[in-house]
Amino acid sequence: MSRLDAAGLDIVLLDLHGAGPSRRDALRAALTAQGVIVADEQVVTVSSLGGTEALAHAVAGRPGPHTPASAEGEAHGVGSNAVPRRPVALVPVDLVTNGTVLGALLDDPRLNTAALSGPAGPDDTFEFLDVIRIAAADRPAASGLVHELDPAAPDRLLRELAQRLPAAGVTVRPVPIGGYVWARPTDAAELEAAEQALAQLPERRVRLREAARGGDGFFSTFVLRKLSWRLTDRAERLGLTPNQVTAVSFALGLAAAALIATGDRLPAVIGAVVLQLCVVIDCVDGELARYRRRFSRFGAWLDASTDRIKEFAVVFGLALAGTQADQDLWPLAALAIGVQTFRSLADLGWALRRQQLDPAPALRPVWTAPAARVRLPQGWVSATDTHGAAGWLKRIGHFPIAERFLVLSVGAALFTPRTTLIVLCAGGLAAAVYLIAALASRGRSLVGDQVPKIAADTGPWFGAVLQRLRGRSAVIAPALVAVAELAVLYLLSTAVQAQHGAAVMLLAVVAVAHYLQAYGVREGVDDGTRPLLIGADLRLAAFGVLVFLPGLLLPVEAEDWVTGGLWALTAVVAVTSAGASLKSWIGVTR
Repeated sequence: MSRLDAAGLDIVLLDLHGAGPSRRDALRAALTAQGVIVADEQVVTVSSLGGTEALAHAVAGRPGPHTPASAEGEAHGVGSNAVPRRPVALVPVDLVTNGTVLGALLDDPRLNTAALSGPAGPDDTFEFLDVIRIAAADRPAASGLVHELDPAAPDRLLRELAQRLPAAGVTVRPVPIGGYVWARPTDAAELEAAEQALAQLPERRVRLREAARGGDGFFSTFVLRKLSWRLTDRAERLGLTPNQVTAVSFALGLAAAALIATGDRLPAVIGAVVLQLCVVIDCVDGELARYRRRFSRFGAWLDASTDRIKEFAVVFGLALAGTQADQDLWPLAALAIGVQTFRSLADLGWALRRQQLDPAPALRPVWTAPAARVRLPQGWVSATDTHGAAGWLKRIGHFPIAERFLVLSVGAALFTPRTTLIVLCAGGLAAAVYLIAALASRGRSLVGDQVPKIAADTGPWFGAVLQRLRGRSAVIAPALVAVAELAVLYLLSTAVQAQHGAAVMLLAVVAVAHYLQAYGVREGVDDGTRPLLIGADLRLAAFGVLVFLPGLLLPVEAEDWVTGGLWALTAVVAVTSAGASLKSWIGVTR
């Protein structure tokens, strides 16, 4: 939910020259179309007598010299000495731009103080495009700086404010304009050209394309994202929420797994197609959230957890399909789950360690004047990354989720379940070897004294040991603990003649618990130095009491007891880990 939904936004429309075209009504309409709630609107003529003083009062959220204090109290609900409870936007009254641009800057709940910018240049230089949003907590500092600005240079006024704010301890985040129109026309010809471009731009289409997430793998970038934005368009028109889309993708993933599990060719082909549709729709929930600029912790948790469940459900379905042909594919299914768990956790552990030892420096942009008064877009600006051949090969080598689902779909449709699982395991093993080789060659950069963030649900006992590690071992050990737990659970289950399918289901649920812990650390739910969920140590102890010891001590006829114990433990782990994880995600204060 947007932060503006509760209290709205204060907006100050600046008439910098005291003359020229005013687009006040057009700007109002654009904000309304974006769902931005304007709680208080003021127009300040900077070039007039006392213009900067009036602007300072407007930025501070306090009454101007001719405004009764009671009126200010009604508008803001705070006393004149209090920090305003709403952000404020400073917008030139003659600005020509798309409503999406204003919405992206003024209505994104992830932003505090930010400014509209052109593309990044060398040395963190950004064109300042004359629109700035100031967070409520930063308004007093900004107000003090306004008094220092020169009203005789109105065209530099906002840019100078943005340049001075960092010295007052306020970070101004650049928000790129993307593929939209921007203009500060100085004459009728420029105004006509800008408004014509504004009318011709397919704003919705550009916004949908720019809602795509960057940083995806090869298949996601060049195939899935080319399809998903069209479905995002349809979902947005239907009024679906991102969580509803996630639920649809989850249901399709489970349906695909059920079709593949039949072991028959036609249902498997249909299941493969449904699985790819599921993957495309899985891109839609994030695009829809970014399109609407509405985000939730529950949605992030739901997306993270259901992705893993869908993948392991298909792996389970392939093993079930093998049983229809009298093939025991459960060991391959267990290996596939273990390999992917190790690869993902080790990869994330490395990323967390590098971030911990070498955090990205705070961006302190250098603001420059725009190169032209009228900017006409040359097509949309996609958020998807572009890399050279080496970069894309490296990404493919990581064997990301879209590539894994592609292997599962093609294998289910064209090959046998055994072949599919072998290829899936081989891809995961290759990715793991690549990561270990990189860790061996570049691991010195990971040495440091900080307590490592543990990207696995290791529990308090194992976790206490892992927190003493440093360097490469701090990266790889949590993933090894997770895989060791999976291996012990499966081997001991088979040793006491438990049903292999029940053992693999337990492995899948435990692997998801590790993923939930890892994603929680990555998203800042926890500092990664203490367990969030149940813990490998407690699960192994429960397994020994409920499954392994009864299997050893009771007669051979007790196989049903052992398998029943496995299913009971699986249910308990699923409920407790999901509940504890969800509570952590929802309860976190970011």
